[in-house]
Amino acid sequence: MTTVPVPRTWAAGEVITSSRLNANISDVLTFLSSPPIMQVRATAIQSISNNTQTAILFDAEDVDSSGMHSTSSNTSRATAVYPGWYEFCGGIPIASSATGRRGYRFMTNGASVVAGSPVMLAPVNGNPTQITSRTVLIFLNAADYVEAQGYQDSGGSLNTTATAPDQPTMTCRWVSN
Repeated sequence: MTTVPVPRTWAAGEVITSSRLNANISDVLTFLSSPPIMQVRATAIQSISNNTQTAILFDAEDVDSSGMHSTSSNTSRATAVYPGWYEFCGGIPIASSATGRRGYRFMTNGASVVAGSPVMLAPVNGNPTQITSRTVLIFLNAADYVEAQGYQDSGGSLNTTATAPDQPTMTCRWVSN
């Protein structure tokens, strides 16, 4: 398991060496000044079936500083490399339809809805409906993962839009352990 570097408690009379300073001060400051961040986008249209929570497949990475996302397997996931609290946000544009609702939420490990994350909106007739998530903090152990899910209940399938700048997104950053 990858661990978050932590400052050392020094003992009286302990000899300070450059390797100890690097491991116990420099590494901590380097980690805290560049915490793990990830922002992914879906550049391909994805069908969202009626009345079905659907994991969004992200095929483009704007940034992924610690390998939390893969564009070749499990592309819907942000997988924690370090344990701690992560801040998540994102959004999804869904094609125009005058009926039903549109939604976006986060799930942890494929089973638990993140409390406070679901957003449900009425559609905007004539235009794609842009749903932005709430910003949430989620505690993850290393190897836990989060997925963003889209939802709609128009009575038939609807597509996401994938033209720039209207693309589904998910962003996360490590904030604390």
